[in-house]
Amino acid sequence: MDLLRHLEFFVAIAEEEHFGRAAGRLGIAQPPLSQGLQRLERSLGVVLVERSPRGVRLNAAGRDLLPRARALLQDAEDLRRVAATHGAAAASLRVGTVPQLTARGATAVATACQSEAGGLVEMTTASTTELVDAVTAGQLDLAVVIHPALLGALRSGPVVRFETALLVPAAHPAARSGEPVAIRSLRGLRMAIPPRSHGTAAHDLLLDTLDQRGLVAPALSAPDDRAALVLVATGRAFALTADPDLTAPGVQRRAVAGDPLPLRLRVVWRKEAADTAVPDAVLSALRDEAGDGAVAS
Repeated sequence: MDLLRHLEFFVAIAEEEHFGRAAGRLGIAQPPLSQGLQRLERSLGVVLVERSPRGVRLNAAGRDLLPRARALLQDAEDLRRVAATHGAAAASLRVGTVPQLTARGATAVATACQSEAGGLVEMTTASTTELVDAVTAGQLDLAVVIHPALLGALRSGPVVRFETALLVPAAHPAARSGEPVAIRSLRGLRMAIPPRSHGTAAHDLLLDTLDQRGLVAPALSAPDDRAALVLVATGRAFALTADPDLTAPGVQRRAVAGDPLPLRLRVVWRKEAADTAVPDAVLSALRDEAGDGAVAS
């Protein structure tokens, strides 16, 4: 027997003094209401009301138990309310970032989400394609992805540009002078870059930009900065990184000569989400991390 439900029947009948009015108040038919009261009376082992053609009235037992029934129903409502409060506090905000965002940057994003939304923050690292799909499917609440990317119906913030540096094998002639490196001087090396499937538009744009600067560099798959660093250290490739602390023996960091080749990131979230406070907080955190990095609309 659903005790709380049947106590709700009893209270409605006691207050309306009529089965029909009580059933209308509860939005149910009269027979289930009458049957529910009978089940409650059998469970308690006592008759609660006096029935008559004009309606119903509480008997002595009903009058004594009515305040207790109301108190139980109120306690149950209070329990649900408090539980909902704890549930909301424990709810997680699901956030994704691309691996090209530095650990410090990802921490800044998580902290911004925590400060703005409260509760827990679940962080996921994945490619732009995977993150866009996850946000679209509702598996993530927002994500920081590489621009450009096909976003479909997602909303997006402005682009934040992070300064990058070249990682060049220490034995390569371009690494020996200590001066900014012209892209065309890296001929003979492959480029360590995430697979094209991770973000087709950004991948193609970068290789096209290198081509325009006089370098046709075959791509060598490196899903993240760590994999790229290994390829550079073994002399097989060069790479671009926005991580100012990324280095290893056998690797030289050099500035890019001429126009920069920035890492361009933006925040994306579902179009249905009307509140932009969290995306705005993440954007602000990215701008702080980018420092002098330019921001384009």
